[in-house]
Amino acid sequence: MKALFIILLSLVITVANTQNVGKLLEKAYKKESPEMLHQFFLNWNKEIQPISEKELSTLNDTIRNTYNVFTAFYKPQSIDSLGGSEWGNSIYDNVEFLVVQNSIKIYFDEKLFWSEQETDKYIVDFIKSNVIDTALQNLLLKRTEGKLSENVIDRYGPKRKIYFERNVPPVDSIVNFRPIINCNGKRPVYLTTKYSDILINFLGNKHEHLGNGGIMTPALATKSSANRKTFLENQIKIWYGHWGGYWQLHSYPTAYAITFDHEMQYAIIDFRMIYEGGEALLKNVNGSWVLVSSELTWIE
Repeated sequence: MKALFIILLSLVITVANTQNVGKLLEKAYKKESPEMLHQFFLNWNKEIQPISEKELSTLNDTIRNTYNVFTAFYKPQSIDSLGGSEWGNSIYDNVEFLVVQNSIKIYFDEKLFWSEQETDKYIVDFIKSNVIDTALQNLLLKRTEGKLSENVIDRYGPKRKIYFERNVPPVDSIVNFRPIINCNGKRPVYLTTKYSDILINFLGNKHEHLGNGGIMTPALATKSSANRKTFLENQIKIWYGHWGGYWQLHSYPTAYAITFDHEMQYAIIDFRMIYEGGEALLKNVNGSWVLVSSELTWIE
């Protein structure tokens, strides 16, 4: 009975705290106070701190490397290094706070990095083993200046296996993910469920539907939701969801998952960049993770 009382009391305190935080944001908006808005984000930043170096050092290899890979990858102020953005490469220049994801999935795979020679051999072996028609084999293996076509590499190369293997459940995950970020002095705020709910409730959901005004036009916030979005963007940058009916609150890029090889020498990050996405490859160089390559591969 006592344990139940403690749980109920904790829930009441949590709800009350969330409501008070939300009231501060609403008050800031109604008073048109940039100072109060700034205080809201400062309070958020102080409430949820990044993981400490001491705490990081106590974690197992998988979790510790996940944190370190993300820190090496997450550069909102240098998104051109990841393939750029359709909205430009300076979208976070004028904000003080970055809204950082609070969870991540972890996978492992046998092999992640393939040299050009390894990729070529893999494709040749795969096609010869799986494509019965000799004429089709010859067509697929036709070379220009000694190289297979990009279409054949994309379709039959080893990377195609990674996408299938990532459909299985993750090996591990971090649900209270608070990575250390190094972004030219910008402050992180971690998007927990509590703060996600506060922002979504504050913003509302008034919008124009996808395709309104043109087939390529994404859904757009309107009326009070647009005004509230503009107010928040004195401190952060957010996006209304492309398909409509939801908000994209993170400061991009966000990482869907990190996949390691079993030796933890390479890591692939599946990431989103606003309405686009792709994958980045990082390499472990004497204990430090370094970005090797990044490519945008899809767009909504």
